[in-house]
Amino acid sequence: MLRRKSETVSDVAAVRAALDARQAAEAAVQAAEAAEAAAAAQEAGDTGDIPAVRHDPRRPRPRTRRWNTLAAALFAVVLVGLVVAAGALAHAHRNSQDASDQDLAMLGAARQSVLNLISPSSQDPAAGADRIINDATGSWLTEFEGTKDQFVSAIAESKTESSGEILGAGIEGRNDDGSTTVLVSAVSKVTNAAGAKDEPRTWRLRVGIVDVDGSYKLSKVEVVP
Repeated sequence: MLRRKSETVSDVAAVRAALDARQAAEAAVQAAEAAEAAAAAQEAGDTGDIPAVRHDPRRPRPRTRRWNTLAAALFAVVLVGLVVAAGALAHAHRNSQDASDQDLAMLGAARQSVLNLISPSSQDPAAGADRIINDATGSWLTEFEGTKDQFVSAIAESKTESSGEILGAGIEGRNDDGSTTVLVSAVSKVTNAAGAKDEPRTWRLRVGIVDVDGSYKLSKVEVVP
């Protein structure tokens, strides 16, 4: 959420910079038009009883000065446009980079949370349950807290040892409530008192990820057939 607020502030600053640049460009054009009008008025007033003066080739003619002024103004407008365009591209690049970093952070959180979920150990099942709770929020937190005691007892009694591995994770979609849906595929090797010995079990989970005070947590866990 904090990143979204920072992006909004950055967007407002970019808009203000573009407006300032536009005003500067308009001022440059107005200055050029004023200079052109002044040069034209000077040419019109050079007729009458004023003695003719031989033109000094080292001095630019009024028309030449007028075009030089107009060219300078146009150059200023083009320069301002290039600066604004460069700023807009840089801003877009920063936003794209921020979004990419955010996606990587969400995927990393989803991978680690699922890994904690599929890797319980009878040596300290309560610690494993606490890790799952620390990774949880919303409906998933409520659901797991309601079954925590049964989870701990089942792992301890069955002497379950599970070692998980994440095979892949990808963003499936972004939801209106601010959460992001991530698909995670994984495999675990399970040993227990029932006779399993490094028995492989595959997992396909659809999880919801939510930003909670700068940390990404699971808000929903669903097994995908």
